[in-house]
Amino acid sequence: MKLAWQTATTLLTLFIATVSAAPIARDPPATQPLPRNAVHIALDERTGDYVAFKRDWTYLGRYPAHIEGRNLERRGAPTCTNLTVDEAKTLPGWSKIEDYADTNWGKGSRNIVTNPDDYPDSPALVCTSNTPVNVSFSGQPMCQTNNATVTGNLEGTDGSVSVSVSQGFNASSSFTLQTTSSIGVSSTLGVSIGLPDVGSIGASVTMSTEVTNSQTKSFSASYNDMSTVKLNMKSPDGKDCNAITSVKSCTLQATGKIRYLAQGYIWFNYDSTTKGHYKWAAQIESILTDEDDRSSFANFAGSVDAATAASYKGTCK
Repeated sequence: MKLAWQTATTLLTLFIATVSAAPIARDPPATQPLPRNAVHIALDERTGDYVAFKRDWTYLGRYPAHIEGRNLERRGAPTCTNLTVDEAKTLPGWSKIEDYADTNWGKGSRNIVTNPDDYPDSPALVCTSNTPVNVSFSGQPMCQTNNATVTGNLEGTDGSVSVSVSQGFNASSSFTLQTTSSIGVSSTLGVSIGLPDVGSIGASVTMSTEVTNSQTKSFSASYNDMSTVKLNMKSPDGKDCNAITSVKSCTLQATGKIRYLAQGYIWFNYDSTTKGHYKWAAQIESILTDEDDRSSFANFAGSVDAATAASYKGTCK
């Protein structure tokens, strides 16, 4: 009996030593936001925590699910809006998202939702691209060149004359949506429009504007890089001095398309537990790695009016 007791004590001591020496997987601090590489999220409704995993199901930790204002994606609010379930179902790659959920959590009775009010830091969003939407010009531009004469002003008593002339480039545009995106419907989002460098304009520029994703909605964008410079000349014997500025104006027909991109989480809320939880969320961009699978486009057309002021010269006579 004494020998058996000594043996049991020795085994218990070895077990405690082994457990103490083993590494412990610790959860992140309660204030840490949900990481971007959290591809799978389960909701533990008992504790109010997200249980987060990487794509390969490596455990990331637990994160509080009720903290407002932590979502980093919402910092880009002017270029993003909420994605609805009905909109998500129009994505070219939607079937891949459903197949992903079926494979990982089963085909049981479930409700699919986005942007649940209780969990604001796991949204599904529609965003316009960070890169400018490049327009394409069609047909021949309509251009004309005008020369303007500017008279100088006498400065000081030494016969110096200063002539103020404009130089640089400006552009204004007016477009109308021909087709709309199936996601971000009726939303007004910020968009950058890029004009290519073409000979008739002589510059490539980017213009910022806002676009409402509704059929036949119009929008405009403008750019101004005109500046005034002074041309100083000596006026011999009190002669009049002036400068000639050449202004080239062009009107071009243009088309383009705006990419609306889905990102964030789709929630699958099951009637019965699956893998230990009722609610699971899948990250759109990790499943649909091809942007075209999670994009919809709005096409627009319109005109661009551009002017370049340059090629001035001063004369006194």
